[in-house]
Amino acid sequence: MAEQLKNHLLNLSAIIFLVMLAACSGQVTPTFPPTSTLKPSPHPPMSSQTSTAPSQTRTTFKTLTPTFTATPSHTATFDQPPGCLQPPEDYSRIEINGMQINQRTFSMLQNAQALYGGELELTGYHLTQGSYNNSVSASFGTHAGGGAVDLSVIQYGVYQVLYDDIPVLIKALRIAGFAAWLRDFDQLYPGSPIHIHAIAIGDAELSQAAQDQLTGPYGYFRGFNGLPQAEGFAPIPDEHGGPILCQWMLAEGYDLLGEQ
Repeated sequence: MAEQLKNHLLNLSAIIFLVMLAACSGQVTPTFPPTSTLKPSPHPPMSSQTSTAPSQTRTTFKTLTPTFTATPSHTATFDQPPGCLQPPEDYSRIEINGMQINQRTFSMLQNAQALYGGELELTGYHLTQGSYNNSVSASFGTHAGGGAVDLSVIQYGVYQVLYDDIPVLIKALRIAGFAAWLRDFDQLYPGSPIHIHAIAIGDAELSQAAQDQLTGPYGYFRGFNGLPQAEGFAPIPDEHGGPILCQWMLAEGYDLLGEQ
C-alpha cells in the first residue's frame, strides 16, 4: 500500500514538472488595453486671431470758467455815523479872535459844536490858533494853509481842564470831518499848553505839513497821532480810537491806510 502511494506521488510530480517546463518554453505576450494618443489641439496662426481691445468709454468733462462775484466796495457797504455832513466848498476867509479860517472850516466847527453840545466854544473864545499863519514854530507849518485850528480845553474864566469833555469833543470833531488829537501839557515843547489840534479833511488849501498829518507816514488815516518822529523812531499810535469815516471822505479818496 505504501509502495502504491509513493508511485502515485512520483507520477503526479512528473506531470507538474512537464506542465511547468512547457510554460517556460512558450512566448507569453501580455495584453494591455488600447492606449489613446493625446494630441494637442493646434492653435490657429497668430495672424488669424482677432485681438479684442477692452471697450473704453471716453468721459467728456465740461471746462468751467469761474464766475467771480464782485465784492461790494467799502463805499457801498459803509454805514456812516450820524452827523457826517459834507462841508461846503467855500474858501472865503473869516476872522475870529483876530485869527483867520475859511468858511469851510467854520461850517465844520459849527457841526462839531452841535455834536459836542458842551460849554467849550469852538467858533469863539476857545479857538486859540487859526489857519493861514506860520507864527508858531512848534506847529511845523501845519497852520500855514487852510483847514488847521487849535482849540483850548480849559474852562472859560477858570484855569481848569475839562478832561471829561475831551473824548466827547474829539469824537465830535472827527465826525464833523477833522483829524483831531489832544496835545497834552509839555508834549510839543517844555511849557506847551494843553489843547486839541485839528486838521480839516479834504480842505483844498491845506499846507503840505497838514496834508502829511492826514496821509503821511505818521498820519491820521494810518492810525497815528500826526506828529513826525526822528529818524529811527516809530510813529506814535492814535490814542483816540482811530479814524472816523464819512461817505464824503471816501468819495474824495480818503480811506484807512496801512503803515508805510
